[in-house]
Amino acid sequence: MRVPARFGFARNTVSRTRGLLQGPGLRRFLAEREARLEQSVFKGIDKEQFVRTLDADGLAFGLKIPAEMVAQIRQFADSSACFADRDPAHGFHAEQRAAAESVLGKPILVAQYFNTQQQCAAIDALRHDPLLEWIAARYIGSVPAFVGSNLWWTFPVKAREEDRFKHAHLYHRDVDCFRFFKFFFYLTDVEPGDGAHVAVAGSHRRPPVTQRFDEFKVRRYTDAEIDQTYDRTVIKEICGEAGTGFAENTLCIHKGRTPVHQARLLLQLQFAMFDYGVMHDQRREQDLSLMV
Repeated sequence: MRVPARFGFARNTVSRTRGLLQGPGLRRFLAEREARLEQSVFKGIDKEQFVRTLDADGLAFGLKIPAEMVAQIRQFADSSACFADRDPAHGFHAEQRAAAESVLGKPILVAQYFNTQQQCAAIDALRHDPLLEWIAARYIGSVPAFVGSNLWWTFPVKAREEDRFKHAHLYHRDVDCFRFFKFFFYLTDVEPGDGAHVAVAGSHRRPPVTQRFDEFKVRRYTDAEIDQTYDRTVIKEICGEAGTGFAENTLCIHKGRTPVHQARLLLQLQFAMFDYGVMHDQRREQDLSLMV
């Protein structure tokens, strides 16, 4: 999939064909979610405009998780083990990061939780929120597949360059399906210059071309390449208080900025046309182990 999905013609053809095949099922799905919209935790959202903006810009804003739900997810994070470099053998509790770094012999940039939807009722509720599912169906144009939740810390450390590369702290774009997108929610306050997600609005339709065949590649880009390609006004540093949410088609050029002062906790919910079984956070409990 990752090779043909790099081409706009292939993405559009598969999307339109699946939309035609799933027409009746899609209409039922949308009607069922619309009938339950009053149950959504998100209020005051113009859902049609949200989808139009997401389609045009690859980004859409205005979501906010209620404070009590933020608190529930934070309680889950505080009481559960996270895993350095997303490695099931490198578990620790966030307050034990210094000890975990001593065991690993390096700073920990990213630590992810596993089995979050199964173990955190608030995350499961967000995954099934009728507004989010309605947006997913309308944007994807067919009955959407929920392909995974991910919750992770990004810590304010002087990270090794290989870790910044591995954990996408350099500009890049994703090719996860023929049509897909993600909801992101901050569970901590994110101030300018301190761990924000950065995305280039509209770049899902206009990838940077600074090297030969760049439009067909998936690679890391330098800040200079992006600054030289796009107007500063479309490079969005996304900040906000805990609970802030937004949607992004991560075919857009984007990166995570390394925090300077405060660790960032981020929740990602991803929807796509197909589920290839590679984006979820599910791991067998017997495969998870603590370092400290």
